[in-house]
Amino acid sequence: MRACPPISESSSATRPRNGARWSEQPTFRRPARRAITLELSRISIIGGGIGGLSAALSLQHFGYRVSVFEQARELREIGAGVAISPNAMHALSFLGVGERVTREAGPAERYLMRHFQTGAVIKTRWTGPEYFERFGAPYHQVHRADLHAALAAAILHNDPDCIFLDHRFETLKQDHKHVVVTFAGGKTYTSDILIGCDGGASKVRTCVFGDEVVNYTGQVAFRALLPMANVPGGIKKIPYAMFVGVNRNLLHYPLRHRTVMNVVCFAREPKWQEEGWMIPATIDEWVRLHNDFHQDALDLIHAVAPGTLFKWGLRDREPLQQYTKGRVTMLGDAAHPMTPFLGQGACIAIEDAMVLGRAFAAAGTFEEAFGIYENARKERANGVQLASRQQANEVQGATERGPNPGTGAEMRGLYSYNPVTVPLAPMGDVAPV
Repeated sequence: MRACPPISESSSATRPRNGARWSEQPTFRRPARRAITLELSRISIIGGGIGGLSAALSLQHFGYRVSVFEQARELREIGAGVAISPNAMHALSFLGVGERVTREAGPAERYLMRHFQTGAVIKTRWTGPEYFERFGAPYHQVHRADLHAALAAAILHNDPDCIFLDHRFETLKQDHKHVVVTFAGGKTYTSDILIGCDGGASKVRTCVFGDEVVNYTGQVAFRALLPMANVPGGIKKIPYAMFVGVNRNLLHYPLRHRTVMNVVCFAREPKWQEEGWMIPATIDEWVRLHNDFHQDALDLIHAVAPGTLFKWGLRDREPLQQYTKGRVTMLGDAAHPMTPFLGQGACIAIEDAMVLGRAFAAAGTFEEAFGIYENARKERANGVQLASRQQANEVQGATERGPNPGTGAEMRGLYSYNPVTVPLAPMGDVAPV
């Protein structure tokens, strides 16, 4: 397999902030035990988030060299907490980063659903050792930055020169031999195949499958991180919980061995919210939507320091009915953008990545690999996307007995899926260009 060529002689790629230097003949640590079947010298991944890095690590594990293109100038993940349930932990452990994720996350024993007004416990979900016994892997709530750093460290260990920063995707063209990507500023890159991992508003998806509406869901989210020293006593006593209310819910759980409290809430808000994940918000805005919540929840809201609260509008696209066209396939939110109500957005992207790597290990052509991947993932991933929408209606609705805790990912059987061992079956030819 040939070394990955530079983008162009005139291109000024920004190297990742890991101390690595660009070199004309970078070291690539391909696992010796992995025999590759496809002679693909250039695999491009657009997007350096959790999905893109997971895809890179999976393909590297099976012997393939990749180039990851990220629009940011610095390799980092924004946001706060993310749930990594057993289905995703199987893949992370197989790919060699599960132990680090477990170490960074710290233990979580149980998760309580509380009535938004009375504070009474509606339901208890145990997430400790019995999860490992039932599903063969643990459940963790981890800071997104810690997960992202673990993935980045692993892929840069394999290939210090595989991440290109400050590369904003603009468009692509493909034919029967290559995919040519153009980035902002006119930089171009030619590869054999391309994987679009650029999120729910994916430009790769738009370029390949046509312009589609990205809908505002009518939900606004608020999030904040608090030092545990600032967390009110009532919340410290029940650190893992969700207040469930009609049209609203508020979730909190500790991160980093109970040194930081992650707080996120969702509320029905018909007014279109601004684009972006880092929109500053005020405590008054938050209180206005939750002013009838239990005092523990209100105390937590008021404990958030000014300037550390952010909001965003949840957006959605219909799931793709075809992930692949020609030499391009889609992965993660770019194929099936997830609302957060089942906590499965990152997990399903990690599943996608694990199955994609396995598909390339099993196939004789990239068309066959893409077909195996799509055949294994479309029903599963699209189904979870639709189930997450349903969960929003359940958990923000009510029954005759009061607020509805929802069916939940565990009760839907989502955690029983193992992307490392799930059978893979061939599929017909992928759609032509």
